[in-house]
Amino acid sequence: MARGFQGRTTSWLAVGVVVLGFLIGGLGLVLGPTWWLFWVGVVVALIGAVFAKVVGVMEDYEADEYEHGETDHQAGR
Repeated sequence: MARGFQGRTTSWLAVGVVVLGFLIGGLGLVLGPTWWLFWVGVVVALIGAVFAKVVGVMEDYEADEYEHGETDHQAGR
């Protein structure tokens, strides 16, 4: 059975902010380089990282049987 994405909305929002920061910083490097845009991206990514720590993004992680080498077929699913 297919499983969907895990995690809370706030955790995905934090991940989105970090990714947005990397995209902004990357554009700053490609377009010039435009250093002010690069540093804006760094700040946005850091804000996202702090937000991720505050909301406890790593608490969404759940170990499952896939980490222990058991597949759906072996588990009889």
